[in-house]
Amino acid sequence: MKKSIISIPILLVACVLTIFFGQRYAANQREEMTEEQVETIQEEPVDGEDEPAEEPVEPSADLEDYEGRLDTLSHIDRIDYLSLVNEEVSVAFFGDIDLNSEWMNSVTEAIESAATNGADILDYTEAGLDSYELYIRQTSQPLVAENPDMILFGLPALPDKIRDIGLAETEQYMTSILNSFAALEVSELILLEPYPVVQEIDQLNSRSLDYRSYLNRMRELAQVRNLPVISLHSEFTERAQESGLESYYNPDDFSLTAEGEQLAADIVTDQLNEPVSLPDGE
Repeated sequence: MKKSIISIPILLVACVLTIFFGQRYAANQREEMTEEQVETIQEEPVDGEDEPAEEPVEPSADLEDYEGRLDTLSHIDRIDYLSLVNEEVSVAFFGDIDLNSEWMNSVTEAIESAATNGADILDYTEAGLDSYELYIRQTSQPLVAENPDMILFGLPALPDKIRDIGLAETEQYMTSILNSFAALEVSELILLEPYPVVQEIDQLNSRSLDYRSYLNRMRELAQVRNLPVISLHSEFTERAQESGLESYYNPDDFSLTAEGEQLAADIVTDQLNEPVSLPDGE
């Protein structure tokens, strides 16, 4: 009996202590869980709020470099410079150019990859159309209205030869087309020679002219106006001398071989990358 009386208080004390320490432990656990939840909430983005984006790289260094040598920028550098200034650059192709050819695909890809803020490629080409048709149809007017940053004009030398017009007429029609582009004070005009048409060399029309005669007259117009010319025809002919011009063409249809397509693309992109000295007053 005495043992029971003594053990009851001891058991009561033990129970009280157990309850006390148990509640304290539970409180500590709740506090730790609350702190972890708060930290998690702070780390997670709020609904509807995107995670912080990386800071864009400022192009100021490139702009400063370009602006320090504006008079000698290559065409490719100018394309990039205009994309930085205008947030996008527009480059238009006009005249006797096949934009679906492999070599032209390579050229447009080089232009697009050069423009930091993107390039808008505008297709105003008229493959196979001679200078008379380009003039009489006023094909340059929609392009003038578009007002692109740069125009690459494919010279229609072979179409003029096929039409059998005189060199004086070629000069007249080409002059009218170039005059329409002269109204674009900001746009840069570049003339693009055709690659050699191997099956047409020395093939004369009724005026005893082959397509190179028309090409030479177009070059003269460019020289008078101080217009840059990508000399694809002459450079292609020169580079092909070692292995022979014919080796770059398929014998069945005289289309360019893969090597010919690559050579044409390399010549154009190389010249687009060459430093250019602008004429006085530009």
